[in-house]
Amino acid sequence: MDSSQACAQCGAPLSADAAWCGKCQHVRGTPVVARSAVSPGYTPPRPEAGQKVSAWWHGLSRRGQVGIGAAVVVCILVLAAIGGGSGTNSAAPSNSGAGAAVGAVAHASASASAHGSASFAVSTTSVSALASGADVDDQGSSSAGPSFVASATGVVAPAQTAGQRLPGEPDPALTPGALNPAVTQATIHSTICVSGWTATIRPSESFTGALKVKQIGQYGYTDTKTADYEEDHLISLELGGAPADARNLWPEPYTASLADGRPTGAHTKDTFETKLKAEVCAGTITLAQGQADIGDHWVHAYYGIALAAGSSNPAKTAAPTTARTAAPTAEITAPAATPVATAPPATFTVTITSVSTPVAPGADATMVAATSAGATCTPTVTYHSGAVSKAQGLVQEVADSSGNVSWQWTVGPSTGAGTSTASVRCTLGGASASDSKTFEVT
Repeated sequence: MDSSQACAQCGAPLSADAAWCGKCQHVRGTPVVARSAVSPGYTPPRPEAGQKVSAWWHGLSRRGQVGIGAAVVVCILVLAAIGGGSGTNSAAPSNSGAGAAVGAVAHASASASAHGSASFAVSTTSVSALASGADVDDQGSSSAGPSFVASATGVVAPAQTAGQRLPGEPDPALTPGALNPAVTQATIHSTICVSGWTATIRPSESFTGALKVKQIGQYGYTDTKTADYEEDHLISLELGGAPADARNLWPEPYTASLADGRPTGAHTKDTFETKLKAEVCAGTITLAQGQADIGDHWVHAYYGIALAAGSSNPAKTAAPTTARTAAPTAEITAPAATPVATAPPATFTVTITSVSTPVAPGADATMVAATSAGATCTPTVTYHSGAVSKAQGLVQEVADSSGNVSWQWTVGPSTGAGTSTASVRCTLGGASASDSKTFEVT
């Protein structure tokens, strides 16, 4: 072969018009560089442009690997958090969710390192149960609040004058009530008047559920279905009741009423509790007065029924361990077949006396109305967007002995700003009346 048609560097054959060697990349006419031994797998350097493209591509690949690894870790942590918050009832908190999350993070970190990803660190923080924005005193939570202590007993509530026991009222011998020593007149604005505070001390459903079964037997109820009762605090948590003292908890029937049909079940008591708390926090009544009104004779206080003169408190004995058989069934049965109708006044009206304004999204709002005692009132809140609120506190209520009725609810955090309308419609003995008032959401 003519040497002019061979590569001067490696000796590979070249065509006459070739400008560079396809084997060793040597450009024809440039000085020959002495070659050293090259391994069989040797790949000559690529042109500078090719090297830049390759470097960019591999850098992008590494960043993609890091992003994917980070996304996987975030998903694992979210799933672990959801799993930890929706576990079954337990007397002690479980750490299995957190342990699984840590193990998954370690695995993801090791996997990312094995694929050449940049190293990263994940910080985990223990998160307590968040307080709810609404102080609901029923036992709807399956887990205890972060401040709940099962051994806390509080102190026995002050003795109240006993009278005729009305349907819906507990047996004072079994449920005299007990107080939370952390709640005093001096501490109300750092305890019960802080929205969501009661959620931090509420006992777990496993605790109250077992107590409900036991106390249904102690009360001698003929209806033993637990779904028909709320294991309720007599002195509610939002009025400073002891959270875990059995003397302050009882199986309160959802359905109970006076002879004239006025309701005295659990939902009616919840309404009274909310009203009393609002008055205590506003300073219109004292904490002690609120606790007295919501005690053994709460139905008397709610409807303004006078206690029998000359009566005295029964002896406060320990709760019996066997079922009582002499409990009168009239106290927990449905209303009388022919209830006594309450005659409406000559002029039946309702007036909204106050409504919170302005109120921010996510904040609590209150509406108070004045009507006739015993009237049944239904509230409606329509926001600026036209949406009708379905907040938990906006339920049908019965006006107290003074004709007052009130509601407290939480404005949704995504509620838009603008002028909104609060309305209420009340009925009594076939008569009805309504009123409305505007308020601002800012």
